[in-house]
Amino acid sequence: MSDDRWAPYGAAAGAIAVVLFAVGFLILPQPPDFDALPAERAAFFADQRTEIHVGNAFFVAAAPFFIWFLATIGSLTRAGNPGARRAGAVAYGCGLIAIALFLADVTAISVGALRPEAMAASPELAGALLDFSFLALGAASLVTAGIFAAFAVLVLRDRALWPDWLGWLAVLTSVACGLRIGSLFTTEGVFSVDGALGFYVPVGALMVWILVGSIALASSVRSTPEPSGLFGPVSGLLGRVRSTLPGGGSG
Repeated sequence: MSDDRWAPYGAAAGAIAVVLFAVGFLILPQPPDFDALPAERAAFFADQRTEIHVGNAFFVAAAPFFIWFLATIGSLTRAGNPGARRAGAVAYGCGLIAIALFLADVTAISVGALRPEAMAASPELAGALLDFSFLALGAASLVTAGIFAAFAVLVLRDRALWPDWLGWLAVLTSVACGLRIGSLFTTEGVFSVDGALGFYVPVGALMVWILVGSIALASSVRSTPEPSGLFGPVSGLLGRVRSTLPGGGSG
């Protein structure tokens, strides 16, 4: 129970994950186009290996903070009714799957950067690793959308954790993330892995929502005064959670 005083830090962990991801994204060099020649893809791993390693290190560092953020939401919804608890569990489960596929994506790129001589000897292998990297998050599109659909349910149905406008923004973010499934079916156009709806809109929407939602939740949890007494911090946190969930947190 005493660990509940860490809820503001867990809520803020989402913003930290976004910052680390953004830094990694800025460092990681732009990979060749999805339909680039195998030799060009092999050269990418040899010429940009240092930037790939550093950028991927930031991506890997972002993952546990995102999981901490989702786990905090699950913990906060545990005081609510069965529907709120279920929505929190769905967000957490979908998030774990999305992170697993994201780390598989990062691993594929890291393998290529660690073995540039193998990529040069077998350009088709370099192409396969990049293709897997491109498509892994396309395969994760619907579970990523499920995270934000669960957030929308928490806000708009259960009136929990965030204001209504963030609930509606979660609906739009869920739709944007779901659009990325188109990258599994085309190699060109707006739905391709390097297209507007296949990459930039879904990733941008996800990062904006997590950043804003994390800051808003951390501020909400942190701003309510704690009761006094030995169990004041724990009682105060539980009281705040119950006040945001239907039925005063019963069920």
